Amino acid sequence: MQKWRKSLRTVGTQSTTTNGHAVTALPATPTSLRIAIVGMGGVTATFRNWPERVIGRALVQRGHRVVNIGYHQPNQEALRERATVVDGITVRRVPVRHWPNHAVYHALDELGPFDVIHLFHPRNVLAYGTTRWAERHHVPTVYTWLGPFHDRYLIDDRERPYEEQPRYDRLLWSFAEALHWTLRDGHLRDHLRNYALHYPLRMAKALLPCSEHEANVMRSMGLEQTSTVVPLWIDVAHVSAMPARVSPGPHPTILFIGQLTPRKGYDLLVRALPEVLKYHPKTTVQVVAGLNEADRLVMEALAAEMGVRDQIIFRGRVDDAELVNLLRAADVYVTPTRYEGFGLTLLEAMAAPCPIVASAIPVVNEIVEHGVSGWLVAPNDVAALAEGIVRVLGDAGLRARLCQGGRAALSSQFDEQALICEIERVYRRVSARPRRYTAKIYDLPG
Repeated sequence: MQKWRKSLRTVGTQSTTTNGHAVTALPATPTSLRIAIVGMGGVTATFRNWPERVIGRALVQRGHRVVNIGYHQPNQEALRERATVVDGITVRRVPVRHWPNHAVYHALDELGPFDVIHLFHPRNVLAYGTTRWAERHHVPTVYTWLGPFHDRYLIDDRERPYEEQPRYDRLLWSFAEALHWTLRDGHLRDHLRNYALHYPLRMAKALLPCSEHEANVMRSMGLEQTSTVVPLWIDVAHVSAMPARVSPGPHPTILFIGQLTPRKGYDLLVRALPEVLKYHPKTTVQVVAGLNEADRLVMEALAAEMGVRDQIIFRGRVDDAELVNLLRAADVYVTPTRYEGFGLTLLEAMAAPCPIVASAIPVVNEIVEHGVSGWLVAPNDVAALAEGIVRVLGDAGLRARLCQGGRAALSSQFDEQALICEIERVYRRVSARPRRYTAKIYDLPG
């Protein structure tokens, strides 16, 4: 698979391809853009490395005016405030509703006009209303899908998506298709939801997939817009500046970060641990996850069955500073994931730095180069995972080389200035077309 280190690529029926040299960061042009970023969680003060915040902050630093519209969810502290400003980004949060969502329209009316709107996430229920508003105001949209196999209409088992074939035939792109299938089976609500999730993707003027894998899936979906692959990145300087609070603890230490779901592969790690303990009997596993009691009980039961319950330490949810210091203290970060839309924790591990052992699945194998910036193992394979962990834990020189390779990858593949320049180029290209204003009409399904 072609890696980002070779080039940033633009693909599609109207495609062009950049040359094989690194993209040079350019200063922002005197003409600033008015940009709306519309996602789910979006920009919050809590999650510094969420892509909407990282991209929005970089755009503000280049002199652009950036607005974020995301979900208002009063039961979640990070999404409780309806209006705020984060890193110079004006944030508005609105109710979670497909259509009609008058709060989305009012926020866009109030905070506009815009030169371009950037949509995020395959399950973004704000995307449909935003797209309808954009069409009527002749504002171009671009879309970063961020994990196509999170789409339940494309994949049945989103926990293990590579064990089945994608169902491209189930995607609905038009209101007429939704009505057609409703007349056949009567499932109106589900077909309208299917249509509302995919129509914004079809109507986007350009696609900004975050991986080659995502770009390939989009082509298989039948999308023909220009598609420019731009990976996500993190605030490396912020990670480096975190004060060190590493406390001595038991070693070796394995760090696991993620939800306790089959998709994240925690069960594979638990099953691999007995073999690891044969070679490194003092090994412990630190688990960082937003735990609920049911998830924890399932993992504890499996650990007890495997005889390793005492080696697993649950840390729950931690803040950014504690996460960085856990990565610094760990001997290896292990992610035996079965699917990733991208994998920001891989970049966070590289920045800490902490050596990585990861599943060699799509997207992960675009971020991590085996033996250089991490150690890749066969996916869904307990024996291979155990062997990889034992190999890395047993070789201090290898761990040092993987850390060095990870930092080098951050500088070359995931450089903020180069990547934000590429996104800005896409914005300018789609916003350069003549546009006109039309009256507000929000009550047509399309």
